[in-house]
Amino acid sequence: MEYNLSVIDNLLPVLTSGNTAVWVCNTATGQIEFKNDFFGILGLANCEVKPLSLSELHRFVHADDIQKFKQAFAEASSGKSATVAYRYCFGNKQIHLESKFLPCVGGVVACTKNTDSAMLLLRLEKQYKTVVNSMFPNFIWVFDYDFFIVDVILPDGLKLFHSREELIGADARNFYSPEVNELLISNIRESLKNNQWREIEYYIDLFGTRYFYQSRIVPVDENKVFCLCFEIGDRVRRMDELLAQRQRAEESDIVKNVFIENISHEIRTPLNAIIGFSNFLLDEEDPLKRQNYIDIVRNSNASLQNIVNDILVLSRLDARMTEFNFEDTDIASLIIDVAEIFLQDLKPQIRLSIDIPDGEIHAPTDAVFVKTVLSNLISNAIKNTEKGTITVKVEKCDEYLIFSITDTGRGIPEDKLDVIFDRFEKIDRFTQGTGLGLSICKFIVDRLGGHFKVTSKVGEGSVFSFNIPYRNLASTTENQENINSSKRKKILVSEKSEDTLIFLREILSKNYDIVEVTDDEKMINSLIFDNPNLMLIDMEVASEKENIEKIRTISATIPIIAMTSSDYYHDQRRAFENGCTDVIAKPFSVSKLQEVVMAFLK
Repeated sequence: MEYNLSVIDNLLPVLTSGNTAVWVCNTATGQIEFKNDFFGILGLANCEVKPLSLSELHRFVHADDIQKFKQAFAEASSGKSATVAYRYCFGNKQIHLESKFLPCVGGVVACTKNTDSAMLLLRLEKQYKTVVNSMFPNFIWVFDYDFFIVDVILPDGLKLFHSREELIGADARNFYSPEVNELLISNIRESLKNNQWREIEYYIDLFGTRYFYQSRIVPVDENKVFCLCFEIGDRVRRMDELLAQRQRAEESDIVKNVFIENISHEIRTPLNAIIGFSNFLLDEEDPLKRQNYIDIVRNSNASLQNIVNDILVLSRLDARMTEFNFEDTDIASLIIDVAEIFLQDLKPQIRLSIDIPDGEIHAPTDAVFVKTVLSNLISNAIKNTEKGTITVKVEKCDEYLIFSITDTGRGIPEDKLDVIFDRFEKIDRFTQGTGLGLSICKFIVDRLGGHFKVTSKVGEGSVFSFNIPYRNLASTTENQENINSSKRKKILVSEKSEDTLIFLREILSKNYDIVEVTDDEKMINSLIFDNPNLMLIDMEVASEKENIEKIRTISATIPIIAMTSSDYYHDQRRAFENGCTDVIAKPFSVSKLQEVVMAFLK
C-alpha cells in the first residue's frame, strides 16, 4: 500500500502504536520531518543535534550499519517496503533502533522503534513472571460454607488425581482425612465469619507418599472462599533434615563429653602407675621389689599402649578412613598366628586350645581386621578367666565361616548381654580395659559382612562367636574361571519383588550376566564373591546408610543405582547422601533403564 506524503499526519494514528515514532523524507529534496514527539518516544530527548536531511541522518547511523540502512531506504524509494535494524549514535552513546520504511507518493515514511526498550521490557516481563510464578499457588480451590467444591483453578500443565468435572460440586470431605477435614472446615467458617484470611498447614497421604501443603483461605463473598494451596514438601524436608542434624550434633557433643570423661580415667590409671613406680625404682635397692615395680610399669605401659591403639582404631573407623582389603586368606594359618602371640605369656593355669577342621580353608576377607577381632576376643577371655580352657574354633556353615572363642571364666550377667558391645561398657568398673574393644570388633565384623553373637552364664564362662562370608574352594575357583572366560559385564540385582526381578532379567540378561539376591546378607556375600561391575538395589536397601557403607567398605568405586517407587526427589537426595551413584524411578521404561546402565558400563 502506498501512502500520500501530504496526508501523512492524518494517518499517524494508524502508523503509530505505543512506542513507535515516525519520520518522513521527501525524496525530491532529501529533507526529513520528525512526527509525534519522535525523539522523546525513542529516548533521544537529550540528543543536542537533530538531523534535518537524509544525508545528515546518515552521519548518526553506525558505520557498520550505514550500508544496510541505505539499501533498505532505496528499496522503499523504489516502491517496496523494507525493515532495517541499526545503531543510532550521538555523543559517546548509542541505541538500537528498528525502522520500517514504507513507500509513499513523493517520499518515504519510516516507522521506528527503540529495540533496547523492547528488550528491556521482555527481560522485565520474564522477571515478573518468575516472581509471580513463585508467589502463585500450585492450585486454588473454591469452597462454599458447607465444604463443597464450587470450582478448582489449575495452572497450565498441572493435573490432579481427579478430573475437574469429577471435583466440581463434590463434597471435599471425600478427598481428605477426618483430621484435615476438621481443620479446613473450621478455618473456612472462621474466615467467612470474620471476613479475614487464614493460613494453615497439613499433609495428605496418597499411594504411600506423604504430601505437605500450606493453604491460605481468603473469603470472596458471604458463602465462598478461595483456598490457595502451596506444596511445601521441600521446605518441610529441609526443616526435618536441619532438626535431625541438630539432634545428631547434640548427641555427638554428649558422646564426645562421655568419651573424654571415660578415656581420661582409663589413661590416668596406667599413667599414674608408670610415674609412681618409676619414681620408686630410683630409691629402691631390694631386687625383688625392684623387679615387682618393673613388672607393674611394663604392664601399665602395655595397658596404656592398648588404650591409645583402641582410640586410634575407633577414630579411623568412625571417620570412615579405614579401607578394607578383601583378599584370599588362609584361615587356619591366621588363627595359629594369633594364638602364638598369646601362648608366650599365658598363665600356667590356663590352656589355650585350637579347633580347626581338616583341609585348607580359604575365604576372601581382610586378614588384618580378622586378626584384630580374634586378638580382642582372646585377650578378653584371658583377662576374665582365672583357670580352665579357652578354645578358639572355626567351622563351615553354608555360606559362612563361624569363629567362636569359648572360655571357662566368670561369665557375663544376663542384664549386660544386650549392652556389652556398647562403647565404654564393662562388666564392672574394676574390669581392665577401656570398654572399646568389643565395640570395635562388632563394627569390623559388620563391615566384613558378618554378625556377632554372645552367650554366657555367670560362673561358667562365655562364648563369643562371629561369622564371615565363605564359599568352598571348588565353587569359588569355578566361579572365578567363569568370570575370566566371560567378557560380559556382571550386574548384581537386589530386589524383593519377584515381578520386578523378572522384568529386570528380561531387559538386562541379553547383554549382561545377572546375579539376583533378595536380602541384605546375600547381597553383601554376592558382592564379595561374584565381583559385579554394577549394583541395582531397591530403595528400601539404599535408604539404610549402613547398607551402603558396607558396600563401600568392600568396593569404593562400584556404581550403585537405587530403584525407587515413591517420592523420587526425596529418595534421590537420601540415596545420594548415603553413597549411591544414581537413582531411577519405578515404573521405568526399557530405554530409560538401558540408558542408565549403559552410562556406567560402557
